[in-house]
Amino acid sequence: MRRAKRRGFTLVELLVVVAIIAVLIGLLLPAVQKARAAASRAKCENNVRQIGLACLNYEGAYRGFPLLYSSSSQLSWVTEILPYLEQNNLYNGYNLAEPWFDASNAGVIITRVPVLECPASPILHIFTATDSGLTGGANPDTTFTAASTDYFAFAGVSSGEAAQYTTYYGSVPGDLSGPFGPQSTTPISYKITQTTDGTSNTAMVGEMSGRPYLYLTQHQQLVTGNFPSYVSAGLVDGPDNVPLDYGFGAWAHNDNFNVGTWSADGTVKVGPCAVNCSNYRGVYSFHDAGAHVGYADGSVHMLGQGISPRVFYAVITARGGEIIQDYSAIYD
Repeated sequence: MRRAKRRGFTLVELLVVVAIIAVLIGLLLPAVQKARAAASRAKCENNVRQIGLACLNYEGAYRGFPLLYSSSSQLSWVTEILPYLEQNNLYNGYNLAEPWFDASNAGVIITRVPVLECPASPILHIFTATDSGLTGGANPDTTFTAASTDYFAFAGVSSGEAAQYTTYYGSVPGDLSGPFGPQSTTPISYKITQTTDGTSNTAMVGEMSGRPYLYLTQHQQLVTGNFPSYVSAGLVDGPDNVPLDYGFGAWAHNDNFNVGTWSADGTVKVGPCAVNCSNYRGVYSFHDAGAHVGYADGSVHMLGQGISPRVFYAVITARGGEIIQDYSAIYD
């Protein structure tokens, strides 16, 4: 009995199949990217929540929030809350008697802590930098390797915002600090009851992602040659694409800032843009809609990229006496 002759695919049929597969991939890829972005956003939101709860648990144990030191050689508030982030071993290995850049802490500060990293951030979360100005301690490492964090504590509103603040509110209150109180070389621990603007109205921690590298609007990474004027050349040691020095971005760095607003492109300080404009002491993320912040009541919200400076100032200050009149740019 003769077998039927098998017929293969023609070139046209193969091209049709390839075209169909290409179309399906084109349809699925945006959905996959959207799902990844949503997953990154959810993980980042949870990180901020865990960090915020750690700060509140610290406050409950010590009757005051972690201290915000103003010198880059002083203790980080992140180091203070490590035991409340299930990082007891890391905390126990830290030599609190010496600065973070002392050789005795080299094996600790290089350790990455997952809860301190946003998955949307494009950086490696570990970097090496050189700063000949790092002094103090028994054996300072002027060239150091450190793990970074995408989060920071709100010390308050930058004093350089006074004129714009006055435009919105008529005058500047005597205290522009956040729930932790103002940063200082000799800080005082503030109690949660001192957040008189209301814990549900006041941000405590938030995203400042991408450090120690500099990013501006539309996630544009800058190199040494085109840094904006507010970044001193003295903050960079080396050629292009090197991290800002003095530990900027390391979780072991003091990691608290007075934040402000920017021009629309992020190149000039003080302006209409408050979120995702500059990660140089500004609220910044790699999420498209805005940046996550943790409030003093333990909740987490996203500050939208369209938030006005007026609302931004009210959210950042803990004792400013402002009234938030427009919640439209604050997303859950």
